[in-house]
Amino acid sequence: MIAISDQPFILRLAAVLLILAGAVLCLRPCPVLASKGLLDEVIALDLGLQGYTIGNKLTPEQEKIAAAHQEDDAHAGTIKFVDGNLHVVVDDKTRRVLALYKREEGAGKKELKAMVAALMDRFDAPTVMAHDKIIYWAFNRHGAITEEDFAKAKKVNQVPRLGIIATVKLNSDLEIMPETKQNGKQTGTNGEEDLQKQTGVIYFIITSDPLVREFLSAQDHK
Repeated sequence: MIAISDQPFILRLAAVLLILAGAVLCLRPCPVLASKGLLDEVIALDLGLQGYTIGNKLTPEQEKIAAAHQEDDAHAGTIKFVDGNLHVVVDDKTRRVLALYKREEGAGKKELKAMVAALMDRFDAPTVMAHDKIIYWAFNRHGAITEEDFAKAKKVNQVPRLGIIATVKLNSDLEIMPETKQNGKQTGTNGEEDLQKQTGVIYFIITSDPLVREFLSAQDHK
């Protein structure tokens, strides 16, 4: 995996998603102009979980779940609800899904491995890892962007030309790929046990920044 310099998430986007108690660090995708076909392109990527897909409208059954399990801290113009342990953010007017996320506090290595494995099973190999605690899957209208293609684009400062329109982002307080060494020295049995006992916050979010920007723009022009 290649490392990248993460950047602060767009403040207004973070406000819309309302998911993180701490600072959010993420791969900031290139600017993608909203177009008539953007929604169809995002939907075609089929990015989602538990029957929810970014860009799709809620089904009648999902509307019932939304009504029964609505959360109070939704941003103006959105509804936010939970289905099991999956949080769903929806444009209140269009009923289209803007973001999906899961967050676990006090999680250990077992929970982290399970989350990473589930995401890799659903979205295949990630595009990039940063600082051993952040993983990104990036997508353009053609599908998933490979680690190799991202590395080549980054090397020549051409990441914007990749045309990223959606991302899956995982962030962990714990190292995703724990080292067998600490401070340059091989850890002993006690060191391994200490690593296994560590806990922290782990979360992931699935979203399309361009679609969220469209939503914010529509809110501004009301």
